[in-house]
Amino acid sequence: MFDSDELASLDFGAMTDEGLIEALRAAHGRAAAAQAAEVFAVRELYRRHRAESAEPGPGGVRAGEFAASEAAVALQVDEGTAGALIDIGLALEDSLPRTRAAFAAGRIDLAKVRVIVDNTRAVAREVLDALEPRLLDAAARNNPVRLRQAARRWAARLDPGGTQRRRELRQDERDVRLRAVQDSMAVFDGLLPAPGAQTVAMRLREMSMQVCASDPRPMPQRRADALVALADGSGRLKCQCGRGERCPKFGMPTEQPRKPLIQIGIPADTLLGIQEDPAFLAGYGPIDAALARILAEHARFQVIPERANADDDAAALRCQPSHRLEREVRAVDGMCRFPGCVMPAAESELDHNHRLDHQHPDRGGHTIRADLATLCTRHHRLKTLADNKRLPWRIWRADPDRLQWTAPTGDIHTTIREGARYLFPRTDTDAPVTPYTGHPHSESPPAIPIRPTDRPPAEDIAYPLDGYIVIHGQLRRIRPEDEIPDDHPQPAQFRGH
Repeated sequence: MFDSDELASLDFGAMTDEGLIEALRAAHGRAAAAQAAEVFAVRELYRRHRAESAEPGPGGVRAGEFAASEAAVALQVDEGTAGALIDIGLALEDSLPRTRAAFAAGRIDLAKVRVIVDNTRAVAREVLDALEPRLLDAAARNNPVRLRQAARRWAARLDPGGTQRRRELRQDERDVRLRAVQDSMAVFDGLLPAPGAQTVAMRLREMSMQVCASDPRPMPQRRADALVALADGSGRLKCQCGRGERCPKFGMPTEQPRKPLIQIGIPADTLLGIQEDPAFLAGYGPIDAALARILAEHARFQVIPERANADDDAAALRCQPSHRLEREVRAVDGMCRFPGCVMPAAESELDHNHRLDHQHPDRGGHTIRADLATLCTRHHRLKTLADNKRLPWRIWRADPDRLQWTAPTGDIHTTIREGARYLFPRTDTDAPVTPYTGHPHSESPPAIPIRPTDRPPAEDIAYPLDGYIVIHGQLRRIRPEDEIPDDHPQPAQFRGH
């Protein structure tokens, strides 16, 4: 065996194959033990928050409410991942002591722990006592996929009544999500009851067969385009054989597609083809200039000035911003200003950075572009509680562009106006600059074809928690996109305070 300090300094090139395998196992065990420490630490943080921060009533802090937020900004992960780590830690502490010990010793990793936790939900206590040791034995001999198959089979055999309970529990978590990947593409993923998922799959296949035999698209591309056709209201896949009226499918009835419900921020020079700076697709991130110009062909435009237009003094003292000012703030912010949050500004609320004094408006924060920021419902609540001294977070504007968040531990996190970096590229001062050589840049290298095996992985390798179902109630409200405000306001509203 190797000590952890030795692993990084080993000469792997001088090792035998057997030595490499031994080093590989040792490194994986150390990584698993580190994962366990991470889970136990975040669980303890949550436990302390629950003990310290519970305040009843609509204006109080829900028990443990923002522990995941604090962990997420410390680890630079999303809050859903932090919440899943907490939930797994609670499950290990409450119900799975043997699994907890094996995880702490590095004998099983987070992926296998997740399988065991998933498949012991709603299992009777006496069944769990018999099932857990067998699952740990299987975990030592199988990868997570095979372990999951064995766990599902054994759980169904030992606890047939629990199968229905687990199915009902899982159905309560049905959902669809988007995940941004490279090259202006996104992964559209869903958790659906099996009959519903099969209904969607067969409908997409049916639509994929609505084109003629000369359509050049393979079946995967047809299914993807059919899904968009369902969403845009056209309800039918348009043939792309290019034969016009000679296509046997020409003239088939179809509905007029709805215009896309998307927002794009694009520099004026890029829109005119003078520059090729990337554009900003709300909820996704950067897209290439050519795609942005294609989407702009049928768009409705709003001009956002780089410098804020001066509002009259009376408007600056009112709580509610003008529609023009609201558009400008959402455009230059681009997304929620909490560290790591990517909720689109259009789905968020406007907030005064310095609290508005309703009794004496001239003494508090003003309703101007420099003093407004967009925050999603969850993080607007966090800031409001912090402003009211009910949370130990501190938020202040360092300058018109930067918002600083001081966590309870004293760590400082700074966010910028992300949308402005796209609308006004010269403000993106942190971007690397290509050295000027006096010669034109060489042509880009030819694109490398993407094979099916190059498609984005299903989940984060470091945190294999994609699709994980959180059981503990407070943790089920972690993801900002899942937060439903108490009073159910419409998106893009303004809340002054």
